[in-house]
Amino acid sequence: MDSKHTLKIRRGAIRLGQMLEVVFPVDTELLGAMILAKSIGMIAGMRGGGKSWLAILIAYAIAGKKTLPPWGNGAGLPTVILDGEMRSASLQKRLELIHASNKDDESRQAAEQNLHIISRDCMGVEIGSIDTIEGQRQIDALIPDGIRLIIVDNLSAWTSGGREDGNSWAGIKTWLIAKRIAGVAVLLIHHAGKNGQQRGSSAHEDLLDYSILLTPLPNSADREDTRFSVQHTKLRDNLPELRKTFEYTIWVQDQALQFEVAPAGFQVSAHDAEWLSLHEDGMSYEEIGRKYGVNKSTVSRRLKRLREELDGNDAEAE
Repeated sequence: MDSKHTLKIRRGAIRLGQMLEVVFPVDTELLGAMILAKSIGMIAGMRGGGKSWLAILIAYAIAGKKTLPPWGNGAGLPTVILDGEMRSASLQKRLELIHASNKDDESRQAAEQNLHIISRDCMGVEIGSIDTIEGQRQIDALIPDGIRLIIVDNLSAWTSGGREDGNSWAGIKTWLIAKRIAGVAVLLIHHAGKNGQQRGSSAHEDLLDYSILLTPLPNSADREDTRFSVQHTKLRDNLPELRKTFEYTIWVQDQALQFEVAPAGFQVSAHDAEWLSLHEDGMSYEEIGRKYGVNKSTVSRRLKRLREELDGNDAEAE
C-alpha cells in the first residue's frame, strides 16, 4: 500500500509531516500546462491590441478541444465568456469567423455545446459588477453549472464605474478566491496603462498564477491583420517553453479567421527551402512546426503558398 494517503484537511494548521503525506488530485489541464483548473490569470494590453481576439481563441480552444499555440491542447470542457463591452452583432461575427475556421466536426460540436456567452448588450439589462457582493451574486446566478473556466472581458467593464483601485480589487479578490476553492479557473482581460503595463493596483499580480502582456506590432504590408507580441510576465509554474516572446498574426480569409504564431523575430521566408525539403523527405507539418517552434497550420499555409509561387514561375518560364 502506498505510504501516502488522502487526508481530509480540516480547518487550521497542518503539520509538515501530514502535509507531505497528503495525495492531492492531479491538476486538470484546461489549456496545456498553463491554464489549469483553479488557476487565476490575466491578459493585459492596449486598447485594440488583440486582447478580445485572443480571449475568444482561448475560450474556443478549451471548449472545442483544439490546440492553441504556444500553450497546447484544449481540454474540451465548459467555458464561459463574460463580455461587457462589445456589441452583440460584433461578438457574434467574431465567433462565426472562429467557428468557420474549424473543419473538425467533432470539435465544432464540442464548441457549440461547451462555449457559453454572457453578454451585457445581448441581455439588454444591467447584470452587475464583480467588485460588489450583490453584483457577484447576479453574475454567479447566470453562470451555468459545470463551467471550468470564466473569462472576464474586460476587468474595467465588469467593475462598478470601471474602478481599478485597491478597494475595488479587494472585493474582486474575494470572488476569485471563491472560484478557486470551487475548482473554477478565471482569466481576466485587462487594459494596459500608458506605461504598457497592466493598469491599476499592483496588487493585481499577487494572486495570479500567470500574467500575459500583449504589445501591438505593425500590420503586414500585404493584408489587413492584427499583430501583437505575447510575453508571459508571470508564470507561477515552471514552464520554460513559455519564457520566450511569441508573435501572433490574426486575419480573415474566405470568411474564416486565420492566425499564425511564431517565436519573436522568426522569419518564415528564411526557412521556406528547408521546410519544403523536409516535407518532401516525409516530415509532417506538425513535425516541422515542432522543430522550428511554429504551429503546423503556419507550415501548411506557407508551403501551399510557396508551391503556388513555384508553379506560377514554372508556367511563366514555359
